[in-house]
Amino acid sequence: MPRATLGNLKFHYQQTGSGPDVVLLHGFTSNLAMWMFSPLIPALSNEFRVTSYDLRGHGMSDAPPTGYTSAAMAEDFAQLHDALDLGPAYLVGHSFGGVVGMHAALLYPEKVAGVILSDSYFPGLADLEPNMEQAEVWHPLVAAFRKAGEELGDTVDFQRLFDIVARLTKDQLKTIEAEMGTESTRWFSQMPQLAKTSAAKESFEVAGLDAAALQQVQQPVVALYDQYSPFQATFEFLTNHLPNAEGDIVPEARHLALLENPEGFVERVHYHLRRFSTGGENTTQVEAPMTKQISTDA
Repeated sequence: MPRATLGNLKFHYQQTGSGPDVVLLHGFTSNLAMWMFSPLIPALSNEFRVTSYDLRGHGMSDAPPTGYTSAAMAEDFAQLHDALDLGPAYLVGHSFGGVVGMHAALLYPEKVAGVILSDSYFPGLADLEPNMEQAEVWHPLVAAFRKAGEELGDTVDFQRLFDIVARLTKDQLKTIEAEMGTESTRWFSQMPQLAKTSAAKESFEVAGLDAAALQQVQQPVVALYDQYSPFQATFEFLTNHLPNAEGDIVPEARHLALLENPEGFVERVHYHLRRFSTGGENTTQVEAPMTKQISTDA
């Protein structure tokens, strides 16, 4: 199990393949396993050197009590980049991982060659997403926990979720798993350790990455959002206001395209990475982008 020591913390990472560097950044409450058990890494490793790692507090990386803003995690990326002697890297970030990727592109432009965002919500664009506190993806979670005798509340509250998960009994977990499925509940495993940290609060802080800062990112950016994404306004802002950004859609997905449409997700990521790395050439084996339109229908 390879680990890199960055300051006082140890970070678990995996690396395979050769070629231009690609770094995969998982979302909040996830870990690098989301990439390891998907077809993405095998699809990329023949052309790219692919590095994935557990963000601080996640998976098998250390979990300090604080330091969970996107700015702090961008610094973690920069230190890992140096420790592994990476070249300018293409970052693929799901959800909060995309926020970390964009913050890294802003703060450490020499280390980031481009960014692919997978359905990311940005705290710095919260005014564009007024319904985030009642996000639709929260509702099935509330219903499943209610069947297990726990109330999450109608608004998104990760600290409450973490605290409740930390005290769930085995029978309660079985009830929730029966409602949501094994894949949907696997991400609960590290919530107890996150409950002891400031992650639930700090991960939703702007931390300097507001609308004006995002528009300063000069690297190529692909806003790769899901067809039924809850963050349509964010998608439109990114594609219309960033100097070097474009949009693309993963069909038949709501927020977890890697799980909901793995073939479609891998195809889109592969296409854009190959296009980034070749300057638009040698992309004939992968289809061109889909139309820039997110559906508002379920």
